[in-house]
Amino acid sequence: MTLALGEDEVLSAAIAGVPRVAELIATVSTEERARALEAAEKSYLETAHSLGYPDPDARQWAATVMSRLRIEEDSYKLRMLTSPPTSPA
Repeated sequence: MTLALGEDEVLSAAIAGVPRVAELIATVSTEERARALEAAEKSYLETAHSLGYPDPDARQWAATVMSRLRIEEDSYKLRMLTSPPTSPA
């Protein structure tokens, strides 16, 4: 995939948002998690398609971003389990 400057900015912005998306997904109920992950993957796939990437490239990029998202989600959950509770200010 050769990226034009605007395409690179869009994809970079999507990747930069992964930690926040992972945090949000980590906070939804277990029942809603699968649906939230599907929605995120669909959004990433649509982003790549909207930039004109062929389906195989778009799917590969979305799968890579989703792997990163799952790692970030697990990391967020671990931090929440290991960090001491904070008291209200």
